[in-house]
Amino acid sequence: MNKADKKNVLVMFCDQLRVDLLGCYGNTLIRTPNIDALAADSVVFNNAFTPTAICSPARASLMTGLYAHKHNMFNNSTKRYSYCRHLPSDVNMIQDWADEATDYQTGYFGKWHIGPTTDLFSSSFHRTHPQSGEDAPLFASGHGHPNESLGELTKEIGERTIGPSGKLTGTVKVPMQDFPDVQAGRYTREFIGDCDPDRPFLAFCSFPGPHSPWLVPEEYGIRYDPEEIPLWDNRNDTLEGKPINQHKLQILSKKNRGNVPLQVQDESLRQKLSVCFSYIELIDQCVGEVVDYLKREELYENTAIFFTADHGDMANSHGFPSKGSYMYDEIYRIPLIFKPAAGSAPHKRVNEPVHLMDVTATCMDVMAGGEQVDMIGQPLQGRSLRAFEADKPHWERKVHYAQYHGDWYGHYSVRMVTDGRWKLVWNFSDLCELYDLENDPNELRNLFYDPAYRETRDHYFSLLAGEAERNEDGQAMKFLNESSNYGEVEDQALTNALQGFFDKN
Repeated sequence: MNKADKKNVLVMFCDQLRVDLLGCYGNTLIRTPNIDALAADSVVFNNAFTPTAICSPARASLMTGLYAHKHNMFNNSTKRYSYCRHLPSDVNMIQDWADEATDYQTGYFGKWHIGPTTDLFSSSFHRTHPQSGEDAPLFASGHGHPNESLGELTKEIGERTIGPSGKLTGTVKVPMQDFPDVQAGRYTREFIGDCDPDRPFLAFCSFPGPHSPWLVPEEYGIRYDPEEIPLWDNRNDTLEGKPINQHKLQILSKKNRGNVPLQVQDESLRQKLSVCFSYIELIDQCVGEVVDYLKREELYENTAIFFTADHGDMANSHGFPSKGSYMYDEIYRIPLIFKPAAGSAPHKRVNEPVHLMDVTATCMDVMAGGEQVDMIGQPLQGRSLRAFEADKPHWERKVHYAQYHGDWYGHYSVRMVTDGRWKLVWNFSDLCELYDLENDPNELRNLFYDPAYRETRDHYFSLLAGEAERNEDGQAMKFLNESSNYGEVEDQALTNALQGFFDKN
C-alpha cells in the first residue's frame, strides 16, 4: 500500500451518552449541530450496542476488540471495586498492533479508565495528554470527570445525592480551555497538527462527559429551561415481575434520596437534565472544533472518523441513576457514526446490530488497507463496518450479544441478546426478562414468564445459547447447558415465592 492509499483514523467517543439525546437520532431539544453534520456525511447505526454497560470493560473491549470474558477486565479498574485493576499483560490493544504492524502515528487524549492512568502513559501510544498534574490534573491522576477541584462551585442544581457516588450538578468557575472535555479536543488537534504529514495517524479523543457529575463552566452556562424538558415515561417503573436484584437496587436508590415526593423528584430531575443537556451541547462544540480543524488542514476527506460512546445512561429511567446490573436500552444502545475515508459511497442508515468491537475491527481494516488482520495473534470479536460502504452491504450478524459481570455491589452475571425488535435477558441467579421492543419500547412489561410468549422466548433463548458458544463465553455456555430445562419451571410459583420480599419492601 503506497502513501497515497493510507487513511487517517480518528475515534471520538463519549463516556455515558444516551443515544436518544442526539439530533441525528431524533432528539429535537438538545442542540448537537456538529455531530448531526458529521452524521450527514456518515453511516449512522440505529442499533449499535455496547458489549457491557460499565466503563472499564467497555473501553477495554474497544481497545482490544474482545468481549470482557476474553480480555478479563470484568469490572471498573478502580481501587474499591472487586476484580482486577489492570488489563492482563498478555492481552494486546490496538496501539500495540499499530506500533508493531504499521507506520501509523498513534495518540490518545482524555479519559482512560482501562486500568490506572499510569497504564496509558506506559503504553505503546506515541503520544498522550500530559502526565503533569499542573497541565491536565484530572486526566493525569483520574478519570477526567469535572468536579469541585477545578474551581468554585458557583451554582448547584437539585439535591446532592448520597451513597457511593455523592454526585453534584451545576456550574463551576473554570476557564473554558481548562475544562476536561475541551482539553481532550485541544490535545487531539495539537497531536494531529504535529504529526509527520508523510505518515498517517490513529487518534483517540475520549471525552469524559456527559458522565456525571453534570457540571459545566460558569462562562458556558446552563442553556436549557428545566420546564421545557420532557421526562422519561418509564421513570416510575414499579418493576412488577422483574428481577429481585432490580427491586433491591430501587429500594437502595429510594433510601439514598430520602422521603422526597415524586413531584419534587421530577422537578429536581428536570433541573439536573438541564445541566446534562448543556454538557452535551458543549461536547458537540468540541467535536465541531476537531472536525473543523481537519477540514482546514485538508485532512477531513482522507480520515475515517468514528463518533460513539462506551455506554449510555439511565438518568432515572426505571428509577435508576447512571448504570448497573440491568440491560435496558438506555445504557446498552449507543450512538455510532462512521464517516468513511475518501472514495466511498456509504449506506446512510443501518438497522443491523453492530457493537464497539466492530469499531476496533474497522480501524484495523482501514489501517491495514483492507487486509484481514488479528490483534497480534488475538482474533477479533468484531467485524469491519466498511461492509456498509457498499450500496448493498452484506452483514451476517442478526442479534447483538451482551454481558454483565458485576459492579461495586459485587458479582452478578447476566447475558442478553437483542435484534432491536425483541430482547431476552438471562439473569443467572434471578428472574429472567423478555421485552417486546416494538410494542413496549420503554421495557415496562416482562413477558418472559407469560405462556403466550413461550415460543418467542424459546427462539431467543436458542439465539442466546448460540451466541455464547460462538463467542466462546465459557461461563454462559456451562450455565445455559445446565439450565436447558428452564421452561419446566413453575413460573407463577417462583413469582409467588418472591412476593413476600416485595411486600415487605
